Amino acid sequence: MLDFLKSEPQNIVVVGDAFVRPETMERAVRASRVNAAEVSRVFWGNEDKDDFAARQMNLEKNGPEAEPWAEGLAPLLKDCTVLMTHFSPVPRGLIDRAPKLRAVLTCRGGMEHIDVKAAGERKIPVINVIRNAVPVAEFALGLMLAMTRNIASSHHRLMEGEWLKEFPNSGFVSTLGSLTVGLVGLGNVGMELAIRLKALEVPLIVQDDYLDRDRMKRNGLGDVTIVETKEDVFRLADLVSLHLRLTPETRGIIDQSCFSLMKPSSYLINTARGGIVNQADLIDALRRHAIAGAALDVFDREPLTPEDGFAGLDNVVITPHIAGATVDAIPNSPFLLMRTVDKILTQGLKDRIVNYKEIFSD
Repeated sequence: MLDFLKSEPQNIVVVGDAFVRPETMERAVRASRVNAAEVSRVFWGNEDKDDFAARQMNLEKNGPEAEPWAEGLAPLLKDCTVLMTHFSPVPRGLIDRAPKLRAVLTCRGGMEHIDVKAAGERKIPVINVIRNAVPVAEFALGLMLAMTRNIASSHHRLMEGEWLKEFPNSGFVSTLGSLTVGLVGLGNVGMELAIRLKALEVPLIVQDDYLDRDRMKRNGLGDVTIVETKEDVFRLADLVSLHLRLTPETRGIIDQSCFSLMKPSSYLINTARGGIVNQADLIDALRRHAIAGAALDVFDREPLTPEDGFAGLDNVVITPHIAGATVDAIPNSPFLLMRTVDKILTQGLKDRIVNYKEIFSD
């Protein structure tokens, strides 16, 4: 399948940035089973992490054509056989200028910065890594507790000098095990969260258009209730946690039609992508107390400002897109990525390749 990566010398180009260093990428490549004959290092952007965040948001919203690829990369494309990137874009134009390119590797889970379709047309496999599934799952669990038990709200009021014991959701407060949690999306993060909720004996319902039942069984989730539609989740769950990718099909998919199905005692948790939620509809539901509350780490526009509408709401917990921000997840992601590549090489795990169905259509 991808045996050429270890059987033939590869001319590898690594493109690092302010968060994932190209030196770390090279070390990870050379520590793997890939036959790295030559490794060229390129840096995308600059050391300003705020500038990086703005570029990242642009790519996530508008795709790989939205930002220029790394300066100094073009001359290396002629002989490049493996391209490894973090967030530096890989648009069709780059792929077209790399006649020898045989694999694209990326140190993250999202694919917004890569033209996967263009790679598939050339039968070039794209391999990613889910570097922060556990951190995000743990954070989502933390948001559930912070929201339902008023941990964040009571802290905020105490810091303002108020000894408050009554909150908008006081009539709904209960233990997590008394609530039904519904997961919309059961990919890597959703799976990790489900495992933790199951261990806490929390009732679960899940919905995913591409549900992997075998994977559920392998993770001890074979008896979890599966529902057919996201609407079923919003109707039945006390806590709805979103774990969807942001695509043209999912943008704004969680809107008033979903919120109208929720019980007045229900909560929304979003650690996935802000763009999947119609933010105006959510704010309206929160203002009217049509739902008990929401806990959000992601927003349609970042960084969030007071003008975005959440200021003054007493039934929301918001955090600045930090669910995956542990000290080790991002900087060490090249090593996680290359361990994934090694598993493909040794175990033939085609499902670890983003576009494997297109590449290996047989």
